[in-house]
Amino acid sequence: MNGAHRIFVAVALEASLREAITDLERRLEDAGARLRWVKPENLHFTLRFLGHISDAQLNRVKTATREAAEGVTAFGIGLAGVGVFPNARRPKVVWIGIREGADTLRDLAARLDDTLARQRFPKEPRGFQPHLTLARVKEPRPWGDMGPTLGQFEGVEVGRQEVRSLLVMESLLRPQGAIYTQVEEVPLSPYEK
Repeated sequence: MNGAHRIFVAVALEASLREAITDLERRLEDAGARLRWVKPENLHFTLRFLGHISDAQLNRVKTATREAAEGVTAFGIGLAGVGVFPNARRPKVVWIGIREGADTLRDLAARLDDTLARQRFPKEPRGFQPHLTLARVKEPRPWGDMGPTLGQFEGVEVGRQEVRSLLVMESLLRPQGAIYTQVEEVPLSPYEK
């Protein structure tokens, strides 16, 4: 790889959870949602977005990710509830919340932020909010106030998965949408029996 890379560190979404999310999207559409859905193969939990970085910086991101994963045991997360950023009147992003394992995911993101800082990356100024981006809203007017529709899905149970590794990912922006390529997978420690 030469030149600049658009990089983020993420947790992958298992296939069974992607299927459950596709079913939820159909239910949201039936309730009136008209959104630009994230492609199923692009669904992931972003722990840290780094933007455009050099080859040398990419090597430092890999080192920081390995350090962040060191000694961290695999853990489970459970997805539930649908919400929006910043609010239902002016939505920009539709997301699914993380009910189980949110604190562990938050701790892992903080740990990654610390190891990246030791590799000379600035700390993330906003706190990490555990969520899965489901869709983006380009034009909020067709939906008007999304509150009533989203209220139907506020506590919906989506599914559960294990977090077993961190991924260093590259994002290539194309007119038809982003294409994500795995640069490196960093395993977490297996569960201790």
